[in-house]
Amino acid sequence: MLSIQKVNIATLYNRNEEYKSCNRETDREDGSKIQKFKELLNQNIIPINELLHLAWSGVPSELRSTVWRLLLKYQSPNRDANFTIIERKRSVYFGMCDIYFAKNQQYDEREKKILKQISEDVKRTIPDSSVFRNLQIQTLLERILFIWNIRNPACGYVQGMNDIVAPFLVVFLSDYVDIDTTKLQFINEKQLDHLDQRLIRQVEADSYWCLCKLLESVLDNYTNSQPGLVRFYNKFKEILQALDKKLYEHLTTSLSMELYAFIFKWSTCMLLRMFQFEVGLRLFDTLLAEENNYFELCLFIIISILMKFSLKIQKLQYDEIMILLEKIPTREWSESDLSLCLSEAYAYQRIFSKK
Repeated sequence: MLSIQKVNIATLYNRNEEYKSCNRETDREDGSKIQKFKELLNQNIIPINELLHLAWSGVPSELRSTVWRLLLKYQSPNRDANFTIIERKRSVYFGMCDIYFAKNQQYDEREKKILKQISEDVKRTIPDSSVFRNLQIQTLLERILFIWNIRNPACGYVQGMNDIVAPFLVVFLSDYVDIDTTKLQFINEKQLDHLDQRLIRQVEADSYWCLCKLLESVLDNYTNSQPGLVRFYNKFKEILQALDKKLYEHLTTSLSMELYAFIFKWSTCMLLRMFQFEVGLRLFDTLLAEENNYFELCLFIIISILMKFSLKIQKLQYDEIMILLEKIPTREWSESDLSLCLSEAYAYQRIFSKK
């Protein structure tokens, strides 16, 4: 069983039936914080532990691409070795593109089926965004996901991975093209048309490798029996029962309700569908700063969110709860709301630690 330290949960727990936005300004773009990041990044050997600590509470937009590559260990903290290592990885990816997308390439029936599924999912990826409606972006996203499928036969491509690649594509592309991340629209789409294809290919390669780095520790979430998600869900129930027994009993005893479908839906896309895109970028700052513990933090984020709506949920019946969770109110949250939730999730994570 999990152990609870002596902590006053009431200091964290939201006791209002309707969660009210905290409406605080985020300090992510604060000038002094940007300067702290730059001081770290300008060192010949970048101190990764200090960068992890600083990034946990948000990364300035202008520095995200570099910081994310470093947090995922795709980019070396040794500045002298950066170019050589990244160029080698990009070259490997370009070679895979040449193999799997060669002219007159013949695919077997299984590969055709996967390609069709990926193509359909790519078209459904944030369809109201001009970025992801762009045919060039859709094509490179299809390549990334298909190559992932080929190179990871144990799990292959799973719906939700398209959502996970999206932040990497936008952040890396933003180094060269102006993108409004609030509306997720190109400010001037002609910039992409005139962009050097070499740079677009680099964005594609970097997005692929960062996807690989992020998912390498949670591959068992995506295999057929999903053992990782089963463990995740069992731990979710155990912790929710300990933290909010009334909510747990209302869901499981009174309504005989299983939340596995929602946990699966939210966790396979790293919670990104629960938030607006720009808030999702802020979420990724923290998840990437968690290194190998990021998926565990996702568990506590979900619990923190449910507890914010606990009193409301306890008054609802089965169908009403299903409607609430299908259109989770977190879609309206700001970065400051997410930051508060992350702080609470971190506190819960510290409380529940195995002896």
